[in-house]
Amino acid sequence: MPKKGKKAKTPLSDEEQLLLFQQKLLAEEEMAKKKERLLSQFLKDKLAKEEHNSALNLNKINTQWRTVLREVKTRELHKDIEILRQTFERVVDCKDSVIKSLAKDLSEAEQQHAHALCSHLHNIDQLLALQRCRLSLLEESYNMELEALTKEFETERKIIIDQHEKEIHYLQDVFMAMEQNYIDYEYESKLEFQSTWDDLKNKNLEEKHFLRLQLENTVEDLWRRFQDALKSYTDATEDQKVAFETLKVKDERSSKEIEAQMKKIQRLQGEKILKLAEICRKFETEEEKVLPFYSSGLTPKEQREIEEIKPEELTEELAKVIANYTGMENFWKRYNKVKLEQLSLQHRHAQLLEINGKLREMLKQYLDGISVSDEVLSQLNPLFIVNHRSNLPEPSFTHPTQPGDNQPPTTYNIIEAAHVISHIL
Repeated sequence: MPKKGKKAKTPLSDEEQLLLFQQKLLAEEEMAKKKERLLSQFLKDKLAKEEHNSALNLNKINTQWRTVLREVKTRELHKDIEILRQTFERVVDCKDSVIKSLAKDLSEAEQQHAHALCSHLHNIDQLLALQRCRLSLLEESYNMELEALTKEFETERKIIIDQHEKEIHYLQDVFMAMEQNYIDYEYESKLEFQSTWDDLKNKNLEEKHFLRLQLENTVEDLWRRFQDALKSYTDATEDQKVAFETLKVKDERSSKEIEAQMKKIQRLQGEKILKLAEICRKFETEEEKVLPFYSSGLTPKEQREIEEIKPEELTEELAKVIANYTGMENFWKRYNKVKLEQLSLQHRHAQLLEINGKLREMLKQYLDGISVSDEVLSQLNPLFIVNHRSNLPEPSFTHPTQPGDNQPPTTYNIIEAAHVISHIL
């Protein structure tokens, strides 16, 4: 441009005017482009700011809505838990009352049985004591009578023996006198002695026969008196014997009644066990119904050890115990099977609790991932997306390409957390 000053302004040529006009047009065009760029940049910044504010407000709204939904769900869960707790307590109270009533009935039945048994044993003891007392009195009376008869028999026997001895002495004296006379008159009175001796011998035989008849009569008299005493004893104890038989029959009848009551009690307990078995039958599986008893659970080594046990090593008591418990083998098989299943279920329950703990931890991590806090924002979170970007490092994907193939750009499906939580809660 020409300087202002002393020199006069010279007119421009056409070329200079055209050049100047072109420069002005370029400057104006450049200014228009600059203004357009500034306006475009301003609009982009404003749009980005609005998008950021919209995303932030949407996150705040989702957070507040999530809090409200959590409170509602928490109240519903608390209400359900309270209802379940009351129902469980009511069921437990019902079952406790049933158990108490059954235990009370059982204790009353046991007390009645014990009282009846005690009364029966007391009556038996009284009857035995009374019978022993009567037997002792009768035995004492019998011993007294027997002792009196024995004394009388001994007295008479002694008298008879003394008399016999006296007669024997007398005969001996006579024999000695005869012998002396025989010595004196041996030659003279041999024939007389022989006849006299025959007479004495016959007389002795007659006396001996008489004494034997007398002793037989005495023994018969004693036997008759003994039979009379026995008959009188039998007659005297006939009423007592009849009373004893009556009491014996009454005792047998009472024993039968007690046995019938015991059988009735046992039948009732058997019916209770059968009802419980029917209830348990409903919960059996098809396999348990078809095969209720499993085969022996012993190992081959244990089976060989049992077979190697010698029969002489078993005592009589041990053999009785084994014989008594042989019928319970199938019961113990089913009982052991139930115990094993219970232990298996407890082990499975522990495993499920562990899995539940892990799932709860994973759920907590997921809930932490979808919640917005300083702690969550400071960590890597795949669900937190701002401006269509996550704070996770972008994975690098490599795909085999063929020469000349035009690979399309990789696309990613992005699901917002608000959409996910709306379907979960």
